[in-house]
Amino acid sequence: CHLLTDECEGETPSIPDAVCNACQLGSSSGNDCLASIANLIELLRSVAEAQAMKVSAYPTESSLSPLLAKTLMWFFRRWNAAYVLPLSDDYHREGIFARWSTPESASPIISFCATLSLIYFCNWPQEKEVQDESTALLLILAKKGPFVRQLMMVSPSFQQIAVLHSICASLRHNAPQSEILASMSSFGGNLSVEAVKGYQRLPYVDRARVLTCLVVGCSDMDNDKSNAVLDSCLKAVSNHFWALCEALSNKQAKATDINVQESACLSILLYGGIVCASEMSEPERVPHFITPYLPHLSGLMTYYAADLTICEALLKLFRDYAERYLAMLDRDQCISLFTSSASLLKHYSEQHCQNRVIHKRSEALEGEFEEEQSYQDILCAIQLLIHLGTKDFTDLCNSSKGVETGQITDVIFFGLQQILPLMTQGLLQYPTLCQMYFSLVGFMVETYPEKLCGLPFELFSSLLDSLLFGMSHSDSLVSKSSLQGLASLAKEHLKTHALASHLATKGDIIENCSQRLIQEVIFKPIIWDRLEPSGMALLPFGAVDG
Repeated sequence: CHLLTDECEGETPSIPDAVCNACQLGSSSGNDCLASIANLIELLRSVAEAQAMKVSAYPTESSLSPLLAKTLMWFFRRWNAAYVLPLSDDYHREGIFARWSTPESASPIISFCATLSLIYFCNWPQEKEVQDESTALLLILAKKGPFVRQLMMVSPSFQQIAVLHSICASLRHNAPQSEILASMSSFGGNLSVEAVKGYQRLPYVDRARVLTCLVVGCSDMDNDKSNAVLDSCLKAVSNHFWALCEALSNKQAKATDINVQESACLSILLYGGIVCASEMSEPERVPHFITPYLPHLSGLMTYYAADLTICEALLKLFRDYAERYLAMLDRDQCISLFTSSASLLKHYSEQHCQNRVIHKRSEALEGEFEEEQSYQDILCAIQLLIHLGTKDFTDLCNSSKGVETGQITDVIFFGLQQILPLMTQGLLQYPTLCQMYFSLVGFMVETYPEKLCGLPFELFSSLLDSLLFGMSHSDSLVSKSSLQGLASLAKEHLKTHALASHLATKGDIIENCSQRLIQEVIFKPIIWDRLEPSGMALLPFGAVDG
């Protein structure tokens, strides 16, 4: 596979030039090379089919190799991206480009890949690496364009995957047999109970990724069958979520019940799978679908702020949605997102500012990385605020969808107030969290210093302490953001006396900042990679002291 294809991460998949040159028609060596590659592909298909059939018949057989399955799926993912129905610019070319460039030659390959994925979804749901490659294979096919998506839609296996999703969208892992049978009767199909139970055992994260593949694969608006399947997949998610919200609001279900928690987690992750389908055709349909549910998704934080699994899933959902779709939202959709995000962060902060204890224990790099994963919820909250802040910039490019700057800054400023109490020096020891936090704070202080100067004293003191901590940080980007933030605060005080109320509470703020800047940065060897921002910070502080 390494010889036939490149990884093509972030690039348009294409057949390597060396392979193209070796397979040129008109010479015996070129014909032989093309035939050898075609025979090799058929041989690998035969191996993959034999393995999959054995897995389907004997899923618990110990002699079957998940590593072999993962490797074969990895091969087909890379190979399909470059060779099956290549880009339209390559259709006119001969040799290996023409070998799988027609619907007749590509359709069996695509159907075969969908069948492999279906078998592994239902029979090896707990083999994480196999599921990773299976969903990646389906997604790479769905992203190739309308021709491939049309061929996916006529694949019986792809249709069965869609039906499995619709059946299992309301089935948590511990759902009893009666719920499974009831859900199967609602959606019909000719699936066996064993297949549904196998798909039901898929981790919720993998089910969400399968849904991403389905949404992208069924996104051609000109295909009535695609539209019907897409509507069915989305309604299965929304109907279950509405039922959950009504049960919680009417107190027919207790939020602390383990089954209710499982259902909430499943719904959130499935909505996350829909959000991740931003590469679908006409992606504006995702905000149109998601917007009515944002207040209700945000409302789940009132019940589950203390549950880090659900809490982090909610923050990640809102972060991904803002990152992928903010530029295409209209005014009403933006206001819904901003309002829901503010509510989400408020309930999150109320719980974690009081009860969260930050520990920094391990000095080893591996241990530090593992510990940093424990604070992914805080990282997601910071990233959400950063993405929301980009709306002000994107509106300059698209005035027809404009939202007032004040509405944007109010939400970001409010969110920053919720995050500040969490950002202790212990938490700032983690590199990724530290970089994201100072990226947010640096932007806010430099752009809206007057708002930050007007913070309540305790919050302002916390902000100032974090800037003083960051100015001597080993990461030059963190230190520059901190120094620029300090300079902006000093300049704002020079112009408007914005810090007067804080100086009345603690009169040595300016003097303390000046002394620490000189002692911890100016007269230290670290000065050389932050010389200019240090000087630009020292100047206004000197003017204020003067």
